[in-house]
Amino acid sequence: MSFDRIPKGSLILITGATGFIGSAVTDAALRHGFKVRGVTRSISKASVFVKSLEDKYGKGAIEMVEVKDLTVPDAFDGTLEGVSLFITFFLRVHVGARCLRSAVQSTVVLMKAAAKAPSVNSFILTSSRVAVFVPDYDQPDISPKVDQWADHMVTAAKQTPDDHPTKPVLVYAASKVESERAAFEFYNSARPSYAFNTVLPDLVFGPVFNPTPGMYTTHSFLNSLFLSEPEPLILNFVKPAPLAVDVRDVASMHLAALLSSSMQERRIWAAAHRFEINDILAIWREEFPERKFVEDFKLPPQPKITLDLTESEELLRAFEGRSWLPFRETVIVNVQDVL
Repeated sequence: MSFDRIPKGSLILITGATGFIGSAVTDAALRHGFKVRGVTRSISKASVFVKSLEDKYGKGAIEMVEVKDLTVPDAFDGTLEGVSLFITFFLRVHVGARCLRSAVQSTVVLMKAAAKAPSVNSFILTSSRVAVFVPDYDQPDISPKVDQWADHMVTAAKQTPDDHPTKPVLVYAASKVESERAAFEFYNSARPSYAFNTVLPDLVFGPVFNPTPGMYTTHSFLNSLFLSEPEPLILNFVKPAPLAVDVRDVASMHLAALLSSSMQERRIWAAAHRFEINDILAIWREEFPERKFVEDFKLPPQPKITLDLTESEELLRAFEGRSWLPFRETVIVNVQDVL
C-alpha cells in the first residue's frame, strides 16, 4: 500500500485544527513532514497551541487563519492557495434545527471551495460512528455495516424538545448523519477532481495536543470520571459502551486515508477496543493505587458489537507499522493533564 498521493512538505488545510481530534491530526501531519494551515474561529485563542507546535517543530511550522462562519459561501476565499490536502472537522454544536442546517451548509461550502482550488487533490471529512449506528441494550448482538445510516437519530433529534438533557447528544449524532450524507451527495453529483473519503471515529480518548483544549470533549468527560466528579458526562456515552480508540490512531487514520493513492469514496472505521466503563476504573485503580475512585457501576450486560475492521487495521499497519495503541495506555495517558 502506497501513501504517495502528494509529496512530503505539501500544505494541508485543517479546519477545527485546535480541537481534540483536530489538534492530534495537526501534530501528526507535522510529524510526518507536512505543512499545515489551520482554520480557527479565533486566532488569539489558538496562540498557545501555535507556540507549542513551533516549540516542537520549529518557527513557521503552522499557519493559522481565522474563519468565523463556515456556512458563508465565500468563507474560504484566499485560504486554499497552495493547499494540496483538506481535512475538515466541525467546531461547534448548537441545539436544535440550526445545528443540522449549519452542519450541512458547512460541509457543502467546504467541498465546493476545495473543488474550485486546482491544487487540492484529496479531501477527508471527519464523520463519526454515530452516523452509522448507536448501540442499544435491547440489541444484544450488533453487526453494523459501513454503508448503513443512523437515520433514526435524525428523527429523534428533531422530535426531542430543546430542554431535554439528551438533546445535545442527539443533535450531534444527527448532524454527523446529515453532513456526511450531504458530502457524498455533493461529491457524486459534482464529481470534483479531488479524492474524497470519510473517517468514522468511535469513542475517542487519549492525550491532548492542544495545551488549551475545549472543555466538552470525550477526553475531558473521561477526566471528570477520573476526578470522581458527580454525574460525569461520560456516562451518557457508555450506557452501553461502543468501541474506544486512541486519538493518535484517529489522527493516523486520517493521514493514511488522505495520502493513500488507493483510497477513494470510502467510509473508514477508526475503532479499536471493546470495553465497559468498569474496565477503565479497574485500570486506574491498578495504575493509581493511592487514589480513590467511584464504585463500579451496575449496568445491564454489554451488547456484543462486531465491526469489520480489516481495512482499517491494514491501513493503520501499512502507514504506522503497528496495530491499535493499547486501551490501557490510552486511558492512562488521557488523565495525565489532571494528575
